[in-house]
Amino acid sequence: MRFIDELSTSLRNIRRQKLRSSLTILAVVIGATSVTIMLALVTSAKSFFYNQYKTTGQLEQVIVTRETDLDYRQAQYAGGGNDLGTKLTDDLAQRINTIPHVTGVAKTAQPYVFDHLVSGSTTLAIKSARADDTNGVIVHSMLAGRDFTSRDRAGVLLVSRSYADKLGYDGRYDRLVGHPVVLVTQPFFTGEGAQLQPPVMDRRRPSPNEQTPTQLQATILGVVDDDDQALYFTLQWATGLLTSRHYEMSGPPGTQPQPSLISQSDLDQRGYSTLVVRADRASDVNGVAKAIRGLGVGAATAQSYVKKQLQTFDILSYVLGGIGGIALAVAALGVINTMVMAILERTREIGIMRACGATRAGVRRLFTLEASFLGFWGGVFGVGVGFGLTRIANVLVNAQLTHNSLKARDIIGLPMWLALTVIGATTVIGMLAGLYPAHRAARLDPVEALRYE
Repeated sequence: MRFIDELSTSLRNIRRQKLRSSLTILAVVIGATSVTIMLALVTSAKSFFYNQYKTTGQLEQVIVTRETDLDYRQAQYAGGGNDLGTKLTDDLAQRINTIPHVTGVAKTAQPYVFDHLVSGSTTLAIKSARADDTNGVIVHSMLAGRDFTSRDRAGVLLVSRSYADKLGYDGRYDRLVGHPVVLVTQPFFTGEGAQLQPPVMDRRRPSPNEQTPTQLQATILGVVDDDDQALYFTLQWATGLLTSRHYEMSGPPGTQPQPSLISQSDLDQRGYSTLVVRADRASDVNGVAKAIRGLGVGAATAQSYVKKQLQTFDILSYVLGGIGGIALAVAALGVINTMVMAILERTREIGIMRACGATRAGVRRLFTLEASFLGFWGGVFGVGVGFGLTRIANVLVNAQLTHNSLKARDIIGLPMWLALTVIGATTVIGMLAGLYPAHRAARLDPVEALRYE
């Protein structure tokens, strides 16, 4: 029998028992749909996570810290609040900028001078504040409004999504753009904008407790896609905020002392919180990080962090794939049962085929093809159902993304490689499930098969 004849005969035999074949295929469909949906969710989440770092340029970034043992996430929140390690200075930033494949260096600081924020009748504590260079190296993922530009100085800020939600603008972030707020400082604040205490005649410096909180006016430029309750400032403004000022009475002996204003920059004294370095390409990041570590500072890359997280997604895909595989294993038992029943019903037909010259290999191949077709069509329909469910899921997810002012859409997808893999896997499972029944059919004695009633 020619192979094309074996194919047509296999399809015809499947159609002969429509109900039984349909139920068997349905079992495979359930397993294939389960595998498709679970792996589609994992691969989509993995892709969404990776793209979050790729679109903001973090895969080309290296975060420089005083501490040499921080990973990327720890480095992002490094405060520079201790004096351990090498101080991060302008000179160090210039040296790093001369390293091959470095295209820019941004300095960051943490203006710790604020106590709370007032917006209308709402008052919120300021738990986290960060100031960044506005030279384009650091790019914030914006939900509304715009990011900082080099023209921005004092009096403007960005707020995180979490902060915007607490201000009462959940899902209405556009309305927060351009909104004025009042920033209330700590009592010790003596930076730019503070009303300094008048000088005293005994040459003593006024204590921080004598200083009253200062109210600074600011305008919100945009909302950052960040779950942390944080505010973002320009480094230019933070430099003034972190400059301590006080009056001292001084003058030559025998003369009337005169007040003089003394200023001391906290950034000059303690250095920056971190330096964010941008490389030419993602492939240059590890080399740049290695060169930076040679300067005696820490250098953490997003690539190492992202790689670890992607490994977690891979493990999750193995677990979910295994769960779906159990459903396919049950479906394989259904295929075996269907093929064994087919042999019992067609024993006499097998005997006629053998009497007419069909070989054992031909009979074995015929029943293996039937089982493979059951797996194949189960995979095709299962992938189709899975694709339809991903479309429905995207409608629901898109509505939630829109509610949260997120720009991403249709984040759940079914890659072509996954669809083909599932169809191929179900076909192979069907074929393997049909090996025993096919072998059993091939071993039937033609004479005994002809006598079978």
